[in-house]
Amino acid sequence: MSNFHFSRRDALKTLAATSGSIISGATWAQSAQGDLNIAVLSQFSGNYATLGPSILRGAQLIVEERGGKVLGRKINLLQRDDEGKPAVGVRRITELVENEGVRYFTGNASSAVGLAEAEIAARSKVVQFAGGGSDEFTGARCNDFTFQWSAHPYTACSATLEYIRKLHPNAKRIYTLTADYAFGHSLLKYTQALAPGLGFEMIAGDRHPANERQFTQYFNKAFAAKPDVVLLLTAGADFLAAARQLHSFGAKNLVVGAPWAAEIDDLKELTPNMRAWLILGLNYHAGIDNPVNKSFVVSAVKKYKSVPTYPMAMGYDTFRTLFLAMEKANSVDPKVVAKTLEGWRFDSVHGSTQIDAKTHQSLRPYYLARCKAASEMKNADDIAEIVYQGNKPQPAELNDCKRA
Repeated sequence: MSNFHFSRRDALKTLAATSGSIISGATWAQSAQGDLNIAVLSQFSGNYATLGPSILRGAQLIVEERGGKVLGRKINLLQRDDEGKPAVGVRRITELVENEGVRYFTGNASSAVGLAEAEIAARSKVVQFAGGGSDEFTGARCNDFTFQWSAHPYTACSATLEYIRKLHPNAKRIYTLTADYAFGHSLLKYTQALAPGLGFEMIAGDRHPANERQFTQYFNKAFAAKPDVVLLLTAGADFLAAARQLHSFGAKNLVVGAPWAAEIDDLKELTPNMRAWLILGLNYHAGIDNPVNKSFVVSAVKKYKSVPTYPMAMGYDTFRTLFLAMEKANSVDPKVVAKTLEGWRFDSVHGSTQIDAKTHQSLRPYYLARCKAASEMKNADDIAEIVYQGNKPQPAELNDCKRA
């Protein structure tokens, strides 16, 4: 997810204003033999204010499960609000590294903010586990210290189109509505790359700005083009507004897919009738069937009295992975742990997972869900069920990462 674009040039300008306060290798000297300081840096205010608290709850859960320690060191979990703004995120992580000795951080689902923070991770040599949807984390802006927890957008688009082809063998013509920033651009790029091989034709498409709320103009054009499939390559509040308005157009006769638009908890803002016809791509679902996830779900329900959601899973699983890597490396040094993560295969909430040694992309499944009609729902949380999963990684020839 990303709510606006923030370029590498913008990040470097912000870095220039803060660079005097970052001294690589010396920022955590005060706790080198003592506590381990880690952080959730995410949105606790603004449009995505619900993300931060949920990610923090997942992080708190895994710290508690470990008794608050790793390799005999006390774990101090800090939190900061980046307000969903790249410049604020850069300032907050700079402060955390310099003043608090933070060596590992996670928490942002905004590509724009996460990519800006990745510049600090690389420069100050602290490990970032990112969760945004842009392919730049593990592509053009990859670095030695940033790792990506979310599936690659290629994997998401591949799984979505494969499932649509399986479910609707006669569907051919695709119209796309794309968020006009890095996240949406990634989804569009891979949809265009994958569609022909699966027998689809890209007939038309439009891009919308962030915070768009009136989609009538786009859907008038879409219906005029007579597509078989409408793909909503957008996210968050923009997606919710688009889904409501598309439903009012009588879109039940169309196949509507949303490769990476919302998570289960976001869908509560739509009525069952509005969402029941959606083919929805998900990074996480509480129904994933493996021992690690089952244990996580039991712990989350016991502690929080509700099934875990995507942001909670991200907070839990990223730090769980980091703690396991520290134990494997017998070190909390970010340089050593980063190297240990490269190429490592382990069990996560997604089952068998591997981190690509060069790009630092997590290679794991991506899930397609069928949203349930009101008559099928057992309770308010019983919104969707997993119907398909795909795990095709981005082909090496499409990746722009220049790491050795």
